[in-house]
Amino acid sequence: MIAYDETDPKSLNLDEIKEVQVYRLRQVVKRAYENSRYYRKIFKEKGITPEDIRSPQDLTRLPFTTKDSLRENAYPHGGDFLAVPFDEIVGWHMTSGTTGIPTVNAYTRKDIETWSQLVARCLRAAGVNKNDIVMNIYGYGLFTGGIGLHQGIQRLGAKVIPWSVGRTEALVKALKDFEATVITGTPSYELLIAETMKKLNVDPDSLKLRLAIPGAEAMNNETLERIEEEFMLKNKGGGAREIYGLTEALGPGVAQECPYDNHYWMHIWTDHYLVEIIDPDTGEVLDNGEEGEMVITTLTKEGMPLIRYRTRDITSMIESDDEIPYPKIKIIKGRVDDVIFYKGVKLYPNAISSVIMGHPEIYEFQIVIDRRERNHRLLLRIEVDQPSDTIKKKLIEEIRTVSFVTPEIEFVKIGTLPRFEGKSKRVIKLE
Repeated sequence: MIAYDETDPKSLNLDEIKEVQVYRLRQVVKRAYENSRYYRKIFKEKGITPEDIRSPQDLTRLPFTTKDSLRENAYPHGGDFLAVPFDEIVGWHMTSGTTGIPTVNAYTRKDIETWSQLVARCLRAAGVNKNDIVMNIYGYGLFTGGIGLHQGIQRLGAKVIPWSVGRTEALVKALKDFEATVITGTPSYELLIAETMKKLNVDPDSLKLRLAIPGAEAMNNETLERIEEEFMLKNKGGGAREIYGLTEALGPGVAQECPYDNHYWMHIWTDHYLVEIIDPDTGEVLDNGEEGEMVITTLTKEGMPLIRYRTRDITSMIESDDEIPYPKIKIIKGRVDDVIFYKGVKLYPNAISSVIMGHPEIYEFQIVIDRRERNHRLLLRIEVDQPSDTIKKKLIEEIRTVSFVTPEIEFVKIGTLPRFEGKSKRVIKLE
């Protein structure tokens, strides 16, 4: 196989990427068949051997792997999904488990090295360099964000401040004292930091910050632009650039927005992840550019390789149009699981969020779906300094345009709604 710098997003051309992908696909299929009890059973049930899977197109002969498959067969140590002896596992990470049993990922030493290389590649693609001082505010622990970014920052050779979450006022002071140039974290927490800076009368232009690397939440163009404005990142030649990943695929490091993507696209590293976009209802593989659910096959994971894993994330994929040759996926629209059916209409909370985040006068918000009465309600709780009928009418019109639903608007005092240092929980369902 081609030898190349795994941390460099420009070290391969498109033909070389495809060559590496096919080679690694054949390797991972063979490894899963020989070492994973789960996949060996699947292969035998379908009457398929590794020799039958020679190209990405052949993958459709295999069924999807789902989150339920992992919950039932992998928790807590990896179970039937493990593809290495137990003594080669060096640790685990897992999801929050807010919707039931968490999904777990088991890591070998090689997995940790691969993961750190991919995060370093993301950071390079975003514009981070060895001279940067990075304030890492993702949570450390079983959640992949903190440790994943920490390892990648150090692999790149940049300098990391391992802050995690909390102590927000002290964090603002540290941003200034350490002269941090990059900040990571969930977009909701980054915006809470910006709000705290206003309370403390800290001018964002007095900071050295030039880049934000938000992730771990669904976001949109408006959210990323809001972060850029609040921290005045463009004044210093930088911006906010999303990083994407999921625990089941190692963690953050699967895809990255580069300076040319304008908050609409992210490069996805197809030398490590084979991507399919499917119709979430029928499972049919869609053409390039069509929107659907992303399915990934992990090509380099040792501990727990996954074949045709349904991420539940809604996106589309196109070929690259800039100097980084890897294809692009659209900024994640939302998750299949997040779709709200309201009075016969399919709603994505992220579409509503994009409208709200386009209004700089709004501090915080909450989307409430109330189904307790026969007449269901879509209620938006909005924090603004000066409520007005003008703001209300504009919000209703804009949300009606993107969702075909007319919401109710309730203005609340600033500071009323919860702030989030971890992942935000802005959608409330009352059944």
